[in-house]
Amino acid sequence: MTTSSSPNSQATPVAVRPGPRRSLQWFWLIVWTLLLGGSANLCLWAVVWLTRIPPVPNCEKVLPESIWRDRLYCAENLVESASSVDWAKAVALTTTWPQPNTSYEESQALLKTASEQLLVEASSEAQAGRLDTAVDLASQIPLDTPMRQTAQELIFSWRQEWKAGTDLEQQIQSAIDQRSWETAREQLQAMQTLQLDYWLRDRHGYWQQQIQREQAAWDQLQQARELVATDTLEGLQEAIPLARQIPLDSQAWQQAKGDIDGWSQQLADIALDQWRRGHLAVATVMAQSLPPGLSYSSQTQELIQFSYAQKLAQQAEATAPDYQPRYGDLFKLMEAIRAAEQIPADSQFFSEAQSYIQDWQAQLQDLIRLRSAHTIARIGYAPAFRLAAAQAQQISPDRPRRLQGQTLVAHWRNEIQRLQDRPILREADRLAQLGSIPDLQAAIAKAGEVDLGRALRVEAQTRIADWRNEIQVIEDRPILDEANTLAREDRLQEAIQVARRIPEGRVLYARAQGLIADWTAQIQIAEDQPILNEAKDLAYIGSLTRAINLASQIAPGRALYGQAQSAIAIWKAERAYIESIRAAEARTSSGENSADSAGAAEDSSESP
Repeated sequence: MTTSSSPNSQATPVAVRPGPRRSLQWFWLIVWTLLLGGSANLCLWAVVWLTRIPPVPNCEKVLPESIWRDRLYCAENLVESASSVDWAKAVALTTTWPQPNTSYEESQALLKTASEQLLVEASSEAQAGRLDTAVDLASQIPLDTPMRQTAQELIFSWRQEWKAGTDLEQQIQSAIDQRSWETAREQLQAMQTLQLDYWLRDRHGYWQQQIQREQAAWDQLQQARELVATDTLEGLQEAIPLARQIPLDSQAWQQAKGDIDGWSQQLADIALDQWRRGHLAVATVMAQSLPPGLSYSSQTQELIQFSYAQKLAQQAEATAPDYQPRYGDLFKLMEAIRAAEQIPADSQFFSEAQSYIQDWQAQLQDLIRLRSAHTIARIGYAPAFRLAAAQAQQISPDRPRRLQGQTLVAHWRNEIQRLQDRPILREADRLAQLGSIPDLQAAIAKAGEVDLGRALRVEAQTRIADWRNEIQVIEDRPILDEANTLAREDRLQEAIQVARRIPEGRVLYARAQGLIADWTAQIQIAEDQPILNEAKDLAYIGSLTRAINLASQIAPGRALYGQAQSAIAIWKAERAYIESIRAAEARTSSGENSADSAGAAEDSSESP
């Protein structure tokens, strides 16, 4: 059966294709989006590029041909440096700066600062005496720069001063060579007119020392020659060591050396002559003063060798005050023996040398024994001291070091006594520290156990005397305290009587007598002061005689006696002055009266 379609029935949907207009809209949207994103990136890159910090230039690679900004930056840093090399680089970077540049003035300021610093450094080098360095530094300031003329002027002045200083030094040296000391000092004074410290301080000081040194050397040589000119053996012996003290690098030494050689040969001949005459001691003393290193004869060399050995042996015999055996004495004796043994058998000094060698060998044996005993004694205990003394006593009376050995034995025995008695004194000190009279008396009794003749006897007696004084102080201190109390209460007479209870010879006796003198003076002042005051009042109103008579009542020895006598002297002078005035007035008045009488008589005679 067939059905018909109704108008209310729905139609089947049909697909519609996008048209060309819709596609074009999407295209432009993408294009505009891309354009806006690119513009934003471009603006962002431009902002970053405009605001970014430029990289710091490497100043070691910046050259005068580099861009102005890098040169300016590096010049600023180099000027702040403390190196003349950096200042020279700063000058080079700022020298050829174009004027139209905006940083021209800044570059010129840097150029001036760097140039000034270079000149300051160059001046310091010139002041220190380094002329070449100073000239090199100042020459680094280029032409056509503000400081170029100043640099050239400084270089010129330095060179001129160097020439003047060098000429003065040559003149000073020439004057020294001629021994014209006044001329040398005049040229040295002229050096003070220079400007640089190098000449004013360094070279002036050097030449001043040279003049003084050379003049002293020549004076010393002249003094030695004058000693030799006396033609005495003493003068010759004094002249040689005096001339040898002349400095070796002085000009005077060249002449002194020849004189010393001649004088030494002369002294050697005299020494040999004394030897031949049998004066061995005199000859050896002379030979000891001969300087070494000269071309002496074989006999003289042997005499010097023998005298050298004797000198060493004598030094070994000169023991110290404590008689302690020392290693140095051992070495000197061994060296003396070795020097004497080198004298050949055919020498005329051989027999004497052999006799001395035997004595020195005996001394060496004794000294070795004593040194061994001394080493044992250094242990510091009584058995060690006894062993050392026993070993030293083995030196028999006929040995050369017997006296030294016995002295050491006595010393070690005293050390044993000190070790034995030291505990007694320690116990006595402990008792004395308690401070009471019974304790001090016990300490005195304890210290008295150190017998007479013992090593610590003197020390013990000294402490006993001190402790006895302490006992006296403890016993007499209350007396002084009582007297002082009475004196503070103005009971001076009673205080004096109490203080006098301390007898003479006691520790506090001097203190008591001093207080008694003070209190006595106070009493006398209290008694005599009213008298002196009344006398002064009388003198004030003009009664000088009464004042003098009243002040004279203060007897000699009283506390105010000196003041009274001084016042009396003043008042007597015043009284004498007043009396002289009155006498003059009286003479004047009598003369006037006589004149008046004569005039009246004349008038009466002339009247009718």
